Amino acid sequence: MKKSFAVLACFMVMIGNLGFTQTPDTEAWPPQTDFSQEIHFWSAGGFLPIPEGRGNTVVDNLVILTGGDQVTQDVTVAGKPAKKSVAAYLNVADDLNFVWIDYYAVDILVQYFADVQSVRNNAFLIGSLPTLRTSPSSYDRVTDQFEWRLFRVDNADGLFGFQVDPGQPGSQYGGVNGGTVRFEQSVNLIIRAIAIAPAGTFGEPDDINQPASQIEFDPDGYAILAEWDINKGVVNGVNLYVVNGGDQESVISENIGPAGDKRKAARAAFDNGQDGVRDIYLNWEILDEHFGPTSQPASRVKIAVEYYDDPQLAGESFGPEAYAGPGGVISFVPEDQRVVLEGSGRWRQGVWFVDAVKLNGVNVPTQAAVRFYFSAPVYLSRYRMGIFRISGIYEGIDPIPDASDFDPDLYDNYAEWDINKGVVDGLDLGSSGGDQEWIIDNGIGPANDKRTAVRSALNLGSTPFDRYINWAILNERFGPSSQPNARFKICIEYFDDPALAGLAFGPEVYQTESLGVTKFAFVPAEQRLTIEGTGLWRSYSWVIENMNFTGVNVSPQGAARFVFNDNGPVYISRVRYAVIRTIGSQAGVDRLAGCGENETVTNITDWSIQ
Repeated sequence: MKKSFAVLACFMVMIGNLGFTQTPDTEAWPPQTDFSQEIHFWSAGGFLPIPEGRGNTVVDNLVILTGGDQVTQDVTVAGKPAKKSVAAYLNVADDLNFVWIDYYAVDILVQYFADVQSVRNNAFLIGSLPTLRTSPSSYDRVTDQFEWRLFRVDNADGLFGFQVDPGQPGSQYGGVNGGTVRFEQSVNLIIRAIAIAPAGTFGEPDDINQPASQIEFDPDGYAILAEWDINKGVVNGVNLYVVNGGDQESVISENIGPAGDKRKAARAAFDNGQDGVRDIYLNWEILDEHFGPTSQPASRVKIAVEYYDDPQLAGESFGPEAYAGPGGVISFVPEDQRVVLEGSGRWRQGVWFVDAVKLNGVNVPTQAAVRFYFSAPVYLSRYRMGIFRISGIYEGIDPIPDASDFDPDLYDNYAEWDINKGVVDGLDLGSSGGDQEWIIDNGIGPANDKRTAVRSALNLGSTPFDRYINWAILNERFGPSSQPNARFKICIEYFDDPALAGLAFGPEVYQTESLGVTKFAFVPAEQRLTIEGTGLWRSYSWVIENMNFTGVNVSPQGAARFVFNDNGPVYISRVRYAVIRTIGSQAGVDRLAGCGENETVTNITDWSIQ
């Protein structure tokens, strides 16, 4: 196979050694760009032009895919349109993918928003099934602005853009799931432009990766939680912003709520203000730089309020509306995130997460977070605001851990799949394909207990490494994936085959949520089950403390993918899932407490995975 490496790369090394350190303009192509080279790109809103006379080499043909586990959203950040990854992957399709096969190295130029949620070490997935590999990438700065980042991908094996097996679904552009190159662990990454070119086309990585001055901030001297509770007289770091005039006037009243829970509460004044202006907003002022100076990086904010769900206001709505974002741009929370009153006549809680919030506030002279909008005079008795930190002693801590808008009592806490008995109760086998192909056989087990069961295909599938099986959670059995991490239990029934004694298998990769980012986590290999070879059907269970139900390569939802040893097919006839709730009427209930307690079981172990 012929291999090429752009001659420009060597020249760019010379330029880099001459000390080019200026941060490239994010409104234009990097100044070193050689437009005589093949460049395939995408830019939000088409802000990157094709230079005159270069339409034969510079092509705006890249497509950012969406759907499944590679969903994106159109967003506006710092006043500029962009794409935000809201799933595990961001997949880029290049319909001219075959161009890259003959280059020893390929550069990927990315313009991204360098905020606290962008910081990560991840990778690009290169190649197509059955031959895949990764190339490292990292985003390590916090500047609250868009930046260029240049990544060099080794392509000595010719895998970049190469369709290894045309029979593999989704490999038509030389990658997986319809793409060419996939960003791994991409959730919450905000992208404004992507370009692919031969190595050196845009210069050297050291030339491009010269970020603006990083925002320096030590969060350890400041709080992560502030509270205002007018009913209990609590003012801790935040207070209702009281004004006489404008559209933010408030009214404070006593004895609001149902007979057994009367409270002192506040509401937007509406037509009861002092200046005749209709008051439809409330604001809370942050006191004494409780969270730190306004110069700190924009942060992910959590807000929890207690409101009276007034029967007379059923159908009305309220919620966070406007806030100061990076670059001094006023940003807005989507209207569909507002709470709609049901009229239950109870005090209820609303919870919101708002990303990239600066503490400059909106129409508050000191500091504030997010202004609230009301379509009607809804009473609030308590307001709590927290900030997620990405470093320091509070790194990764939920500032308001007891606040969630998820009601577990609306969902089940148990699901079961039993292929031998034909049970599909909220749980079923995931699709058979890729490296997750499976085979169903009959007559498995000892003479007195023959069963229908499933095994991984191993070397009998269409790929040489089918060592995984996934189970799909159906119809949001346990609730939406947006719920807080769950304490999760898995119980399986497997054939303890004498021929496989000594082999190990068990749950492997799953997803968990931290700081608003859904990311992969792994069950330690030493916690897998080792086959003893008793010749019986046996049960075994694991407990995972931080499960998110986004799943890994399974839809619509999933838990932990199972991995099996290549040297032998372990048969499984039954899988049961249970969520051990921490709140609600089922708090603390373990529906699988008796897992393994039957006549064929002699072994049961619970592993707690933090």
